[in-house]
Amino acid sequence: MNKGKKIASFLIAGLLGVSSLAALAGCDKEYELSAYKGDAKDENGNMVYNTELFYSNSVQQGYPDPQVLDDTAQSGYYYLFGTTGNFYTMRSKNLAEWESVGPTFKNMTNEVKRATASNLWAPEVIYDAAANGGKGLYYLFFSATPEADISVTTGKGVVNDCTLYNMYVATSENPAGPYTIVDFSGKHSYNKTGNKKLTDMTAEDEQTDKYAWVKEDGEYYEAAFPHYYAKYCLFSPDELYKFNQRQGITHSEGMIWDSGYFGNIDPHPFVDQNGKKWLYCNISRPTGIMAIEMTDWLTPNWDSAELLTIDQYYTIEEWREDRKNGTANDDPVTYEEQSCNEGPHVIYHEDKNGKGLYYLTFSVNDYSTSKYSVATAISENPDGPFRKLREEEGGLLLCSTTTESSTVSGAGHHSFITREGISYIIYHRHNDYLTGGGARYTAMDEMQWITVKDKDGNDMDIPYTNGPTDSMQPLPYWYSGYKNIAGEAEVGMEKETDVELEYLTDGLLSVHKTANEEFMSYIGETVISETTTFVFNFETAQTLRAVLVYNSAFEDRVFLNIPKIEFTLEDGSVRVIRDVKFDVEAYCEVSGDNNEIIDYVMSGAAAFAEFYDVKVKSLKITVEVPEEQDEVGISEIKILGKAGGVQ
Repeated sequence: MNKGKKIASFLIAGLLGVSSLAALAGCDKEYELSAYKGDAKDENGNMVYNTELFYSNSVQQGYPDPQVLDDTAQSGYYYLFGTTGNFYTMRSKNLAEWESVGPTFKNMTNEVKRATASNLWAPEVIYDAAANGGKGLYYLFFSATPEADISVTTGKGVVNDCTLYNMYVATSENPAGPYTIVDFSGKHSYNKTGNKKLTDMTAEDEQTDKYAWVKEDGEYYEAAFPHYYAKYCLFSPDELYKFNQRQGITHSEGMIWDSGYFGNIDPHPFVDQNGKKWLYCNISRPTGIMAIEMTDWLTPNWDSAELLTIDQYYTIEEWREDRKNGTANDDPVTYEEQSCNEGPHVIYHEDKNGKGLYYLTFSVNDYSTSKYSVATAISENPDGPFRKLREEEGGLLLCSTTTESSTVSGAGHHSFITREGISYIIYHRHNDYLTGGGARYTAMDEMQWITVKDKDGNDMDIPYTNGPTDSMQPLPYWYSGYKNIAGEAEVGMEKETDVELEYLTDGLLSVHKTANEEFMSYIGETVISETTTFVFNFETAQTLRAVLVYNSAFEDRVFLNIPKIEFTLEDGSVRVIRDVKFDVEAYCEVSGDNNEIIDYVMSGAAAFAEFYDVKVKSLKITVEVPEEQDEVGISEIKILGKAGGVQ
């Protein structure tokens, strides 16, 4: 099968028919285990499921540009921040159900309201326990566009009042706020007066930090920033000018757009392995990502500022080399079609050999389209140099187009939550996958680490997302009390055949239909050509609550029925659950006179059975290969058992 192409439709054999093993049901009916198999629907035709055990991203809630703050150590809650007009904050116990706790800002002065008049975008919050005299303080970073300052006259070095996207910071002693925007009067030192001619300035100085400058009528002037909103900018405007000049990003004479404040959006505060504080954010012209070390969360150290990425280029070095030589980019990033590098987030990870890397994950392409995705770059240091991963290395961390989803579009702009070794990516997606645009909501999926070969043939760990999904998934076990313990069992088959069993419990969902073929080779499915019974033996009896069997991502591999799940209890007795159907109506698109052809199967969907706690020593799961079908692919089997120590 060619995984890189759309798989042909096939006939469903006995879609609503009786399992070939159903005839056995009568002989031990008294030993059947009462179970719910997802066959109930609500008034809208949606599957009914236990919201104390499962969640679904089909529930629209939350915000665009979501960041989740883990505040469970302080308040017991996760807090959600996002682009919401004037900012509203939400909180949750389980990352799936969010409640509003009100506006993030209150009682703003008129001047602050003017300074943040529009484009309040992508807030991120970090908690510093040592700040505020050891009482702890929450820092909220965000961007906004101020109301024009009509009192300022331009010319002779005064920067035009056309700023977009200033970077601001606000503080609070409470994660939900209210937050107070920081006034940097007396903290930043920058020129506020025009007509300061730079007589010793030369053309060679233009790309240095000798001066922040503006050129008018062939004369150089020191850049002046008399605008009322400059004092609220986290980035001192002259230092930001100098930083951009050092990168060779300068303002052209006579171009109003390029002679205003340089815009920054999408801040991300991060503490590295050495305890150093960093702030990452987008730069607007050209689009890329920068990082700056923070002496504290209010004091950027401009000597440390670095440019990390530019759109279309795998490395900054390649971009600089092309600019230096006046050459075109002959190796553009294959998954970047629009000029966009935004929404940065950084995580640190060590592989099994103890080698640590910093992973810069960021959004690419136009946010309003289905191609908006999350990509990955790597570095040994938090300030780079970073290299964007290629497609075959898993460069796309989250992408709806490669799943060919008919429900998910524009999966991007994200943050991560990791707790007790399990990670989730929190991201936004379009409310309507057909229209896209700016209406977006918050979703989440599990994230795993896998080992691939890098471009030089060396082993490298990369993050992998089990999504985006639109199907029912298990809630985080620290909330539900039940975790996936399938990987703790010894796995075999009742009848030994040549089947790759490792994919059953590797933790990876097969979700991509058209991604890079080399990369897809790392994400396998257990493929069977005949009805097969898998055996899971536990060293000690486990308290089980649910079983999920995840279907193939490919239409010609879909199973329709789990004829039997057999449980051997701690006392040696046996219980069974029969005919656990895969919900074709919920998870597939069908055609044909009798809806007998599957044209599409939703990635990450499972057949499942939920039951009351039962203590089990081993279980057998039988998966049926439909008639007139060559094979079935099983992406994963999850067995939800009682997590140790969870009450």
